[in-house]
Amino acid sequence: MFPYKLSIQTVLPDNYLKDPEFKMQMITLQENGFWGVELNIADPLAANLNQIKEFLSTFDLKLSMYASGLTAKVFSLSLSSTDETNRQNAVQKIKEIADAIDSPDIGIILGFFKGAKSYKPEETKAQFRKSLNELAPYVTEKQVPLLIEATNRYESSIANSLEETADLVKDYNIKYLQILPDTYHMNIEESDLYEALDRYGKYYTSIHLSDNNRFFPGFGAMNFSAILKPEIIVFHSGYDRRNYDDKIDVWKEDRIKT
Repeated sequence: MFPYKLSIQTVLPDNYLKDPEFKMQMITLQENGFWGVELNIADPLAANLNQIKEFLSTFDLKLSMYASGLTAKVFSLSLSSTDETNRQNAVQKIKEIADAIDSPDIGIILGFFKGAKSYKPEETKAQFRKSLNELAPYVTEKQVPLLIEATNRYESSIANSLEETADLVKDYNIKYLQILPDTYHMNIEESDLYEALDRYGKYYTSIHLSDNNRFFPGFGAMNFSAILKPEIIVFHSGYDRRNYDDKIDVWKEDRIKT
């Protein structure tokens, strides 16, 4: 039996309650023993998260994370924008998401929301740090985890390696500000993926599993049996070191060959 809580990332359809394809997806997850769903949601103010959680519970599933990338795209927002109005609006939108979640059990992922690749990386990094300074006390007060995803250099100038991402959160020393490793991005950025997972284990409680071609694990060339060794994942996970829980959450990207 797989020892970790498994969730999958997908997009919440606008009319999800009446969407037969989405319902079939949830049934498939239920039948295969998944624990939760990580949802890309367009607008936190238009979504009724309690209704969404109730809907998922009919399939024995939890809302595990709010994947904020779709929100960032819909509203054209970036936490590292050199346009100060845009950056402030981005911070406000994350606060709205935290307000909507209002729970320590559902985290907010900052991937696309960090901002795209920039030709002024130092300036955008300073802007992102400014955003974190404003968000850290807010999510702490709300007790909503904020997870900064380490994404590769071709997608963003912010937080590419686990080292860079850990450097962003370590000085805050608060449990609600964490990093999020993603094996696809790590395959690009890390010289030793396994060593990086081990070294920065105290900063993460969750991990995204995606193969080197961006499909499900096993559809590419990565060695996931090595990645999921207990000495790498469990004993060096944030849950173990910070006593959050007795298991970590593992997310699979919602991409598969057809």
